Amino acid sequence: MFRSKSFNIHQPLASGSLIRAQSFSGKWPSSVNIRASITVNEVSPEEALSAVTRVRTDMNNNGWGCLVDSESCDDEQKKWNSRFTKACGVLGSILLNATLRTKESGVSFFVAYFRGIPIGGLQLSPGDNYVPAFPKVIYLATHCGIRGCGVLLIEQAVNKSQKWGKKGNLQLDPLREAIRAYLDMGFVEIESHMELHPERNDKWIYNEATKTYRYMFS
Repeated sequence: MFRSKSFNIHQPLASGSLIRAQSFSGKWPSSVNIRASITVNEVSPEEALSAVTRVRTDMNNNGWGCLVDSESCDDEQKKWNSRFTKACGVLGSILLNATLRTKESGVSFFVAYFRGIPIGGLQLSPGDNYVPAFPKVIYLATHCGIRGCGVLLIEQAVNKSQKWGKKGNLQLDPLREAIRAYLDMGFVEIESHMELHPERNDKWIYNEATKTYRYMFS
């Protein structure tokens, strides 16, 4: 029951929600085109609030949490519980900030959609008050049942940074468990935080015609 880690994008989604019965083990298979099933949009705080609420509600109401007593969980179940709890927590923080920042300029929100269903969100700050002054990913979380799509949210943040004249550079303060994933995206560890410099990284390709970066999936 607790071995499924990501959605099966070949399954129809008649109910408008994502359930564990529609998932499969492991990462996306190499034959699947993630970009064909997942889109990421920059949205208003109001839309971010609505979309992220749907993600969090789906996780809580459709059997994604591990309901067994923590003492009787095996290691995989404990990891799943941790993933579920942390995802709920970060999504809750995005919700709070979307509520507080509905009239504040400068902060951007992005939502990832799987066949029209919201599955994650990202909050980006211009970073003017940070050193270095790179745009900062404040929060990023996806539905606990999906893996491999967080980079599409980062891709949008990179291109927002590019529009802001920051050359696509980003910074963030990662959760310890997420460091490996960010390293795979091309981030590097700098003292207490991580930075991404896409122009220096062969995982990111710049399109001169569109003035945008694109992450190259391996």
